[in-house]
Amino acid sequence: SNGRAVLEAVQEVLLDKVFSSTVNLSAKTLAHFIQELIAVSASEIEGNSKSGITGVDASKIAKGGSKSVGPSIFSLQRLVEVADCNMNVRPRLVWAQVWEVMADYFAKIACHENSMVSVFAIDSLKQLSFKFLEKPELSEFNFQRTFLKPFLAVMEDKGSREDIRELVLWCVDNIIRTKSHNLRSGWKI
Repeated sequence: SNGRAVLEAVQEVLLDKVFSSTVNLSAKTLAHFIQELIAVSASEIEGNSKSGITGVDASKIAKGGSKSVGPSIFSLQRLVEVADCNMNVRPRLVWAQVWEVMADYFAKIACHENSMVSVFAIDSLKQLSFKFLEKPELSEFNFQRTFLKPFLAVMEDKGSREDIRELVLWCVDNIIRTKSHNLRSGWKI
């Protein structure tokens, strides 16, 4: 109910501007912002994990006739937007530090018990990877390896479901087919 009250009181354009303006934050402030956004996202995802994702599939009817409210992915979506906005404007060393925190979270969420949450996380990783791999990697750096590490973490996680591991393999196959010309350290993953 608090979230609805905020959405009714604040114009959505202003809310979007909060996340797109993260490009103007210092590296330290951006890292703190991302850590807090991850904390909010984690609490949102702790919702009823047996239900659909809030805002995507809330049409299922639960026992008692009320609508099912599953995990919310609002902050997870915003985390993807922040990553997308900052990916090309940050120096690579700063981006690598910020991505390390995000990568751990994406790998964790990709193994979530709710398949809609885990598929969203994998799809987000795939989209961000495609954008990141458009940039050529400098010979002295291993940023691609760092960026693609969440895919490896999901594959190595004994708790990840078979369908999610298959989705990761499909994503990696897609990356190889379309971005192999730009892969350098990413081949290690």
